[in-house]
Amino acid sequence: MGNTELTGKVIKVMPYGAFVKLDEGKVGLIHVSQLTDVDGVALEDPIKEGDRVLVKVNGKDKSGKLNLVFIRKVNEQPKKEEQKKTDFEQLLKKFLKESQESLVAQKRRIKRHRGEAA
Repeated sequence: MGNTELTGKVIKVMPYGAFVKLDEGKVGLIHVSQLTDVDGVALEDPIKEGDRVLVKVNGKDKSGKLNLVFIRKVNEQPKKEEQKKTDFEQLLKKFLKESQESLVAQKRRIKRHRGEAA
């Protein structure tokens, strides 16, 4: 398990580090030293609760909790259902806009045909 890269979700951020619940169900800690560079400056894009992260297991502490090494944040791809919903909403929005434009153009043609001012 030591060299295996695992993904998980940040469940709590504390002054001393961040707790991560791994996808396999275990919870571990990324020490604050893993979240800063050599000079102790925080990362440009700090991790927050709810972020998905890629980590390595660096061992266990005395109480059996996992010590994790932070690798990077993971950009989640939208779930297929959410993506389909977004695609459908975009198509529907486009259809409604085109329909409205078509109706306006048709009303103008009818008014011109009847001799009314457009």
